[in-house]
Amino acid sequence: MKQAFRTFGRVVAAHWPAMMAWYLSGEVVHRLLLQLAGTVGGYTTLGGLLILPLAVAARMVSYVAMYLAVRPSLPHTASDRLSRGDFAHAVLVSILPFFAFYEAWGMLDADRDEFLRIANAIAFAESGYGTEALGDRGGLIAAGPLPVTVLVIALALRIVLARYDARLGTGLRLIAVYTEVLWTFMLFTLVGQWWAGVREWLSHRTGADWLRGIGDWFAAHLPPIAGLWEGAMWGLGIVIAAVVVPAAWLIVVGVIYGTSFESETRLGRWSATAMHGTVRSLARPVIIRLESLWAAAAVIWRGGPLLFGATALAYALWILLDRVGGRAVLELIGGQDEAFWEAYLPLILVAVAAITEPLRVALLATCYDVVIARPSAGLDTGSGFDEESRDAVVLTGDVEEERAPGVGGKSEHGDDVVRG
Repeated sequence: MKQAFRTFGRVVAAHWPAMMAWYLSGEVVHRLLLQLAGTVGGYTTLGGLLILPLAVAARMVSYVAMYLAVRPSLPHTASDRLSRGDFAHAVLVSILPFFAFYEAWGMLDADRDEFLRIANAIAFAESGYGTEALGDRGGLIAAGPLPVTVLVIALALRIVLARYDARLGTGLRLIAVYTEVLWTFMLFTLVGQWWAGVREWLSHRTGADWLRGIGDWFAAHLPPIAGLWEGAMWGLGIVIAAVVVPAAWLIVVGVIYGTSFESETRLGRWSATAMHGTVRSLARPVIIRLESLWAAAAVIWRGGPLLFGATALAYALWILLDRVGGRAVLELIGGQDEAFWEAYLPLILVAVAAITEPLRVALLATCYDVVIARPSAGLDTGSGFDEESRDAVVLTGDVEEERAPGVGGKSEHGDDVVRG
């Protein structure tokens, strides 16, 4: 435990300015791209949709950069000097888990709502405030042909570019990264809208009305039972905030740091022996990605309940610090008129987060390092890149067919060991 405190202190002391700079840079670019997407969406929804995912990616890149910036101070998460290729690879493999967390966190909905607000204001003003003249404007993202078409085209382009990755120049590589971000964003957007529709449909069913009636009856006739239910819901919210959220963050950290199992998994051995030829070449990228995510998720429980419990407690204290700090700053400013808060409240909240977010990064990175240090965890971490791919960024799910001599490892069965 003393080692963990020393690691946390070393990370904060050595990297706080860099983490703060990365966080502020990500927030500034995120806001600028969100404003640009909304402005373009006011004239064409399709154009806005093509820019909006970049706003989310800007925030993701800032978090990836913060975690990579503190890595040299983590004693058990060994890494050589990171190259631009390492950074690009870490960004690529983080897209899917980060977007999933971003959606579950509610931040993706917040970005879409802000995009819609900006685009709507411009579209209505340009059309003379008549809805019949809006057309393909206003930023309204509905489940229909447009988002599905964008998703399919982006995914197809990503697959095609990934197949010829070794021959791509810098410009095409950037396009490949963009298509990865775009199809992932559209996937979560469509899934979120589908789930919202399902919940809306369920809320109007007879069974839902019956359950609400039971709840109203308990509230009217048995207040203590209703109080216990409200308390349970409050407690569930606390558990989600203090347990589920840090667990999700640990998965993201594990993906960024390229977590892998020290020994080859049964899935890897089975795929090597049961699949051959074209089937293996198509299935192997999926298996590699599944093993990478599973290894990152294993960080949660392979550290043991005591360590994760300490992490959850520390994360709860961080939440308290974040809330108390924000409230203290607002009380220090005092009462102001509405125009003041509209203009400066977002800046104030970002300034507070620029202080607290580095603490969260340091906390989770320290927890990850402590887990990796345990021999019983059976986990390893690499630089995020194998030597043969340092000169060419390999998109998520890609596997190079040829390996440079002497690079990589073999399992005891003679098969390539899967790396994170």
